[in-house]
Amino acid sequence: MQLQGKRATVFGINRSGIAAAKLLWTSGATVTVTDTHTADVLSTEIAELDNVHKSNQVGSPYRKFFGGHPPECIAEADFIVVSPGVPLEIPILCEARARNLPILAELEIAARVCAAPIVAITGTKGKSTTTLLTAAILKTTQRFQNVCVAGNIGVPLAAEAQNLTDKDIVVVEASSFQLESTLTFHPKVSVVLNLSRDHLDRHKTMAAYQAAKQKITKNQTPADWMILNSLEPTIKDFAVLTAAKVVYFADSDVPENSTFSSVFRDRTELFARWNGTRKKVCDVADIPLRGAHNIQNALAAIAVGLIFGVTESQVQHALRTFDRSHPALSHAFEPVRTLTNIEFIDDSKATNVAAVKAALESIQNAQIILIMGGYDKGNDYTPLRQLVQNRVKVAVLLGEYTQQIEKTLADTTAIIKAKTMAAAVQLAYANATPGDIVLLSPANASFDMYTDYKARGADFKAAVNALHP
Repeated sequence: MQLQGKRATVFGINRSGIAAAKLLWTSGATVTVTDTHTADVLSTEIAELDNVHKSNQVGSPYRKFFGGHPPECIAEADFIVVSPGVPLEIPILCEARARNLPILAELEIAARVCAAPIVAITGTKGKSTTTLLTAAILKTTQRFQNVCVAGNIGVPLAAEAQNLTDKDIVVVEASSFQLESTLTFHPKVSVVLNLSRDHLDRHKTMAAYQAAKQKITKNQTPADWMILNSLEPTIKDFAVLTAAKVVYFADSDVPENSTFSSVFRDRTELFARWNGTRKKVCDVADIPLRGAHNIQNALAAIAVGLIFGVTESQVQHALRTFDRSHPALSHAFEPVRTLTNIEFIDDSKATNVAAVKAALESIQNAQIILIMGGYDKGNDYTPLRQLVQNRVKVAVLLGEYTQQIEKTLADTTAIIKAKTMAAAVQLAYANATPGDIVLLSPANASFDMYTDYKARGADFKAAVNALHP
């Protein structure tokens, strides 16, 4: 992408926005930044942005607009770069579209200057885990000088793109917010783990949410690969839209006459059907993370590894030595403490119904005290009814916005309400008996009470660690 001499306006001064500004500056573009927050609120981010600007020895000053997006912020722009958290339907962006100004995701401009092949991973749940498992597997081969992890997992691709060469590879966690503003984004391998109702507060309809996800394969060619979950009908539909070669993964066996390559589970072992040959890859016991949902994540990661020639022994080594200390795996079905034979699990990252369903399905032979609630993104809780009825002893609903959860689950289990996390944890512990599991799996975003799911999970951990027998 030719950026020299171009004028760009970056919307959103966060990690993605700062990384995008740096990439633009170092590529010779003139930059304007704008954010709805005031300069006082953004003092830390502005200081970082100023340091980036100074360190790159950019001659001309950059324009800054805080506390809103005035018309002047796009008056001189050749194109716009949006951070993932910026809704595309705000008035100023509608005006930009009316002027035929290109609106591009940070992911889009980063990918245009990235020389390394890209493995892009998306889905409603499991993206971070699969991204890290994939990187760990790829690191076992000598094919790449560097295996980079970037995207929605914490490090924007724009922060890494200019440092990567064609001898490297980058594994990118891609959210629907990032994908919806891509035009030419072209991963070598795309992975779609699952698709269920989420983020409808922004996308409005499932059709729009799915359309954003499908952009991951829009520009792929027959020289590329797409990995899909064969057990999810909606995901299988993606195969019709792609020119890439398709590989399926499934947490069960697949038909022997399958015309596609596949990776699958057969009882306690994982197998690949590759180039017409069935071969064992590893044991389920080699997977380093708890939960049935993590079997699917591992299968998808293994499929990526096989595409790039990783051997079965290398896969086994990567799984057995996997380091789950990465911050992205905190609050993801994470054991916290066992007290009087009652286990506490932090699954604060479960911000949608599909993630809660996976968590409940992963707990066998134990009754569950489930803590739910938060900012509702347009959820339908109906898919949880049977699981809650069968496995949840008590549901503790946290916060002020739990009416829809209570209405949907009313006749499935006992329901208690709590206004604070400390109260929710105390009520859960009081209603648990030895052998039970207390599970924080909210099914909602955290913005009603917390800055993010991490703050919510940290509050849960603190409340659990404060309990006394």
